[in-house]
Amino acid sequence: MSSQPDKIMQCPICLETMKSPITQCMGGHSMCGDCIKANNITKCPTCRGAISKIRNFQLEQLIEGIQKVLKLQCCYHSKGCTYSLSVAKKESHELECKYRNFICEGHKFAKWKCQWSGTLEEMYKHFKKDHINQQLSFKSEADMKFDLSRNYSDVQMITYLEGGQYFFYKHRVDVKAEKIYWAFQFIGPKNQAECYYYEFEVANGPIKKFKVTEICRSDVVSADKIFEKGQCVVIPFEVMRNFMDEENVSHFRYRLMSIKKAK
Repeated sequence: MSSQPDKIMQCPICLETMKSPITQCMGGHSMCGDCIKANNITKCPTCRGAISKIRNFQLEQLIEGIQKVLKLQCCYHSKGCTYSLSVAKKESHELECKYRNFICEGHKFAKWKCQWSGTLEEMYKHFKKDHINQQLSFKSEADMKFDLSRNYSDVQMITYLEGGQYFFYKHRVDVKAEKIYWAFQFIGPKNQAECYYYEFEVANGPIKKFKVTEICRSDVVSADKIFEKGQCVVIPFEVMRNFMDEENVSHFRYRLMSIKKAK
């Protein structure tokens, strides 16, 4: 049963907590200004009085103040999320929450024919079982052969702190743009992603090296947007050729680190 304060804050049109701008009728009843416009409301649903142009700034401030202090559980609380959130931040958090449901990132990013979906921990097990060559450690190095004549995309999962956190490693060869991209994305909220960074290096022998240090972005940010903004490792083909041997092989290495622990 709703309390009296809840009823005061409830819009009589959408039946949700009112959002700014809040408009009154001539009788003093309030409702969402956007609801009035969207539904072409000319009479108050409560008293049938005429709608005025008076804005209820006092009620807007009251609701804003309550939302700042009111703490609600994430909708994924039963799955393990321990966050307590204000009304204003709850929706955005749930879009980023690492306890949300996922579809296979290989399907999303690399267009693999994989229809898997599930939780984050289940996805790591899925990669381990069904994409056995698609897992890396938080630091690694290897030789990579490049074919700059065809488009190529790859995604792998990285476990950090023995499963405390997970990351995506994403790599793309874009023939049209004549560029190669690498990015590491933290799987979870954007504010947590900014607590991690990565060092990435490609080399041809002990002297010729290309090294980049970059902040991690959240997995909810499109990799295409990250590539477009250059918020990752970006190497043009003409530069990359300097770090490839006669067989088009380059040595690469990377490591993920926490900014808080960086010295």
